[in-house]
Amino acid sequence: MSSPSNARPTSANRSGPRVALWVVIVLTLALLVWMTVFTAQRNPYLSDVGRNKISRSDFIEQCKTKFDEFAATVGKSQNAVFDTEYDPRSLVSGAVSNPQAPGWLLSSQVSVSRAGLGSQSVPFACQSDASGAVTLVQGAQGGPGQPQQP
Repeated sequence: MSSPSNARPTSANRSGPRVALWVVIVLTLALLVWMTVFTAQRNPYLSDVGRNKISRSDFIEQCKTKFDEFAATVGKSQNAVFDTEYDPRSLVSGAVSNPQAPGWLLSSQVSVSRAGLGSQSVPFACQSDASGAVTLVQGAQGGPGQPQQP
């Protein structure tokens, strides 16, 4: 007598889960490819390095460094230390390709605070030229801790 526990399932019984597994794998890969393409097309740091000579993210970081250096210089003249806080969303949306010449333009706000005092929002702007050099073009008029010119 043969035991029913020794009976092997037929291939027809096992093919259903395998097909479902392959369908799930293919759908997962298709979703990952679609998300990669979707994200790459809407990348906020997308750069035209060939035209602007510097990537957008490098430009933003160099602008922040230039303003921090400016705030430190002003702070030394006032015997104070200024802390700066940038809004990342404002930086990314404020950095645009210059339509007139190769380079980037950035116009944003930075919160500047001094120990013991509240913070104030200060506008600043940077630009890069055709060689990729970044300069601070606004912020030096009134500086942190000084009244801003309208």
